[in-house]
Amino acid sequence: MMRVLFVEASSGGVVGGSLTGLYHLIRGMDRTRFAPAMALYESKSIEADLQAIDVPVYHVHRRRLRKDHALLQYDGYHRAKKSRGVASLLRLGRHGLRLGIEEGPTALRLARVMRHARADVVHLGNGIRANYDGILACLLTRTPCVCHVKGFEKYSDRERWIAPRIDAVICMTRAIEEHCRSHRVCGRRTEVIYDALDEGAFVPQRSAAVVRSELGIENGGPCLGVVGNIQEWKGQTVLVEAMARVVAAVPNAHALIVGGVHRAGAAYHQQLEERIRTLHLERAVSVTGFRTDVADVMNALDVVVHTSVRPEPFGRVILEAMLLGKPVVATAAGGVPELIQDGETGFLTPPGDAERLAERLVALLQSAPLRHAMGERARAWAREQFSLSRHVATMSDMYERLARRA
Repeated sequence: MMRVLFVEASSGGVVGGSLTGLYHLIRGMDRTRFAPAMALYESKSIEADLQAIDVPVYHVHRRRLRKDHALLQYDGYHRAKKSRGVASLLRLGRHGLRLGIEEGPTALRLARVMRHARADVVHLGNGIRANYDGILACLLTRTPCVCHVKGFEKYSDRERWIAPRIDAVICMTRAIEEHCRSHRVCGRRTEVIYDALDEGAFVPQRSAAVVRSELGIENGGPCLGVVGNIQEWKGQTVLVEAMARVVAAVPNAHALIVGGVHRAGAAYHQQLEERIRTLHLERAVSVTGFRTDVADVMNALDVVVHTSVRPEPFGRVILEAMLLGKPVVATAAGGVPELIQDGETGFLTPPGDAERLAERLVALLQSAPLRHAMGERARAWAREQFSLSRHVATMSDMYERLARRA
């Protein structure tokens, strides 16, 4: 039986799409062929779910350099940084500190975990920069390494140096693959494998009417919402701005902003609440906070909205909505256009364009037949293109190839 160690290095106190994707992959793996394990760099709420399916969880301590330091308060420091030579020296110094304080010690700790777990293959779930220590650990132990790139990372020469030493670089979308190749960051093997969802694990447990009543939405009007951790780049304020236009055309429309506050999003959360009050949308927009019943809440929506103002690498919430038969209005950037056929399985709008978003929302909210037809096409598309069985089979074949080659 092959032992696969999954490594999740994310921080921030939330369970994001990266870890969720690994969890679905593990759930779908054939346990007669594979024995998965998980290494986490901080405690996560999903640990109980992993242990419930007999996946051992290891914790790896990583000391992180602070991004703020004493020199930031001096104007001379900022002026000096504008010099190319000084900037290069500072960058080299920063890389050296990261290697000596963060990445080197963490690589040694992770190598011990890899040996203890007797890993045949290691799957790093957070890209080349965040998993630099994981790549080093694989080189130290000579363990085949899969590095899953799920974002548009900033690359430097050190990533270009280490990337060819990675056995397989897996890109979540074609947009990410193009980004990697344009920066000359490619592994021994580089390809696109789309993430997928376990449809059987994303099933509403309560009716839409019960959930709406619980959330205080009882006027019978159409309901839309955005689901995701609250932080600036997710763009929840774009939906608030759009709602000022939506309620003018559909007075009984209601919007939900669903998601916990990322530790870097506290100030943005306050700005979001203030904007709702400024536009007098308290009765039309609700901020629910973190929810564990995402499938139930999403099923209570008539339309699901995606508002990221920066290119979204993938957009897991989009697929979740599609599997529930919901039409999605999403930002046309990053990998999102690979998930939605504009006008057929959803609508695409420019990033940050509240006016265009409002137009698309009004069209859907005013036409139940349009919502139903688009939602059904979206469900069929998601089931065909992003099935968990296809994803698991592709990844399993890769693990076996790498192990045989090793």
